[in-house]
Amino acid sequence: MDPIPQASYNHRLTMKEEDYLEAILNVSLTKGYAKSRDVAAELDVGPSSVGEMFAKLDKKGLVVYRKYEGVTLTESGKIIAEQVKFRHDVLVEFLEIIGVPGNIANKDACFMEHELNTVTIQKIREFVAAKKQK
Repeated sequence: MDPIPQASYNHRLTMKEEDYLEAILNVSLTKGYAKSRDVAAELDVGPSSVGEMFAKLDKKGLVVYRKYEGVTLTESGKIIAEQVKFRHDVLVEFLEIIGVPGNIANKDACFMEHELNTVTIQKIREFVAAKKQK
């Protein structure tokens, strides 16, 4: 099993900041880049909210934001985004294994991904891997 991505960023991020980093990663993985409108659609928020958050994440050194060109993740931002996405994906798989419908599993994972301890995520990951082998 690959290790859980670990960020060296020493400041606590809000759930919203983590969600934005994950959304930027998701959009970038499918389109190769992330623009405000794409991230707004991914998170179902208004474009002005996205611009404000991009500026905030840029100040924290997690993204490089160019107002009319979009945003790219810095190395630290990418590691955090990958960590949040990893946690989300593991939780969705787990919830679906126990019978939670996909749309609900996705929404619930969005809340759980921010709060569960890394040890808990690792144990859930091991459980999911064991279930997949059967």
